[in-house]
Amino acid sequence: MDRRSFLRTAGLTSAGVAISSTESFAADALHSPRINLPPPQFQASTSRDRLKIQSDDLTPWAPSTAQPWDAHTIGHLYRRAGFGATLAEIAAAKLKSPSEVVDALLNDSLLSKKPADPRYSKAPASTPWLGVAPYVGTDYTKQQQQQSNYYTANMEIRRHWFVQLVQPEVMLRERLTMFWMNHFVVESKKVYYPQLMYSYLGYIREHAWGNFKKMVSDISIHPAMLIYLDGIYNAGTSPNENYARELQELFAIGVTDKDGKANYSQYDVEAVAAALTGWTIDASQATLPAVYDKTRHNSSLQKIYDGTARQYNLTASGASMDKDLIDQIFDQRGDQIAWYICSKLYQQFVYHDISGSSERAVIQAMATLFKNSNWELKPVLSALLKSAHFFDEANIGCQIKSPFDYLMTMVRGFGIPIPENDPNGAGELTLGSLYVYALSGSQELLDPPNVKGWPGYHNWLSVTTLPNRNVASYALAFNGSLPVLGPTTDGYGNPFKPVTLTNDMVTNWGKQFVNYSGTFDDILKEVATFLCAQPPSATALAYIKAKFPVQTYEWPLLNDALKQVALRVMAASIMQLADYQLS
Repeated sequence: MDRRSFLRTAGLTSAGVAISSTESFAADALHSPRINLPPPQFQASTSRDRLKIQSDDLTPWAPSTAQPWDAHTIGHLYRRAGFGATLAEIAAAKLKSPSEVVDALLNDSLLSKKPADPRYSKAPASTPWLGVAPYVGTDYTKQQQQQSNYYTANMEIRRHWFVQLVQPEVMLRERLTMFWMNHFVVESKKVYYPQLMYSYLGYIREHAWGNFKKMVSDISIHPAMLIYLDGIYNAGTSPNENYARELQELFAIGVTDKDGKANYSQYDVEAVAAALTGWTIDASQATLPAVYDKTRHNSSLQKIYDGTARQYNLTASGASMDKDLIDQIFDQRGDQIAWYICSKLYQQFVYHDISGSSERAVIQAMATLFKNSNWELKPVLSALLKSAHFFDEANIGCQIKSPFDYLMTMVRGFGIPIPENDPNGAGELTLGSLYVYALSGSQELLDPPNVKGWPGYHNWLSVTTLPNRNVASYALAFNGSLPVLGPTTDGYGNPFKPVTLTNDMVTNWGKQFVNYSGTFDDILKEVATFLCAQPPSATALAYIKAKFPVQTYEWPLLNDALKQVALRVMAASIMQLADYQLS
């Protein structure tokens, strides 16, 4: 299925649902006035047919009269390299070149701040987790208290991550942080210790566009990964193969190369597992650091890839080693690693389907640059995001938004501020509604479904998740609040609170549009172009206009209060379209 064929008929047909048909339950569920939306038979857009790719290399993009550096192309960059842009950010970006904007997104000086030290947190239940060694005794009451503390601590980590996701100065770093957390997967439910999730997330964030080879080496012995894939049980003559297998299958090399040839064998899995023996964690210390115990290491010689028997290990004090294991993997499988990682980056930033000749050519160019840059990620990302291929019209609006893409672009699109703590200083979970809605869409930060992570793309949409999206957009735009669904607290005294879009916010948002005082047709088209990756079809916009609850010819004469109501209806209607599901 090509980029847009899934939108040609009744919306997202692969999900078995027409998006535009969800407005009836959305209105009823929220007890709101009914808004008539385009009927199910509408195509998402007349421009959704497959377009011919104009570029199949990493040649830098040069804006032109046919494709200018404007809200459309700037919005595309910010949706893919972050979580959307505000109107003010688009206006600021217009004053710079595309290359300057990409360079700013890749600015190393803008490292994300870490969460406030929980030892000084205003949520007292969470204090014993970062600076206190875990309780390992048998007292049931103490075990339960620790579990409660750890649950709240992980919610604090998620809360801070939510805040980071909407910060414009670190949007690309946070986009990549989410990408790598879905690549080098660990799950908090198994890792258990929040101090390890805290340090793991911090490591990923800091090295988001650093050296990939170093990432593989460091993550292989990070205590969170040692627990998650049973490295702590990998010892002696009975190696545990879990991490060795995923290191090759998912984290570094991939199952097959670009031509379908196997990249490793079962023997390689066993040999790598033996080379990784000896690592465990020190549970007596608060940070549970990784430690190497040479008495637990399998000292037998291993033949990994090239048939030469060697003593392998990761670099560690006291280790006996002929060659570092990660060096051997990258030396012998460098081409495969470069292709595999660049194909995943391409799928993240450009398009899910990489079977076409143009896609493969670009990935190969990325892979060559990756190897020539000594496994540094930043040059590859910079080249891709500046390329004509990235800005090719066929690659704009061809990805399906993940739950967090959907929610964060909605929040950022309206310029809704998300404070880390409630203004009264109570430390409340101000992002509770976002957390619950993302969870209802099958995406929970810190807990992907399994070691393969979230599969994404069409998997984001189902008869269960799609209605939740439409309820969220309708509720926020029309009712002014993204309410909390389900429980209203996290169970440990921290209340969830809704995200709100006040009347003043809507008015200020609307006044940023050039056509706020113009005609209805012009403001409708401008808002739709801003909210959607590709402008909705003229037919869809005409239907919205025809069903609008005010006389549209009176738009220029309406006062701010009436326009505020109309803008809510307009935004809610647009966000119910299939076009809004795309990035």
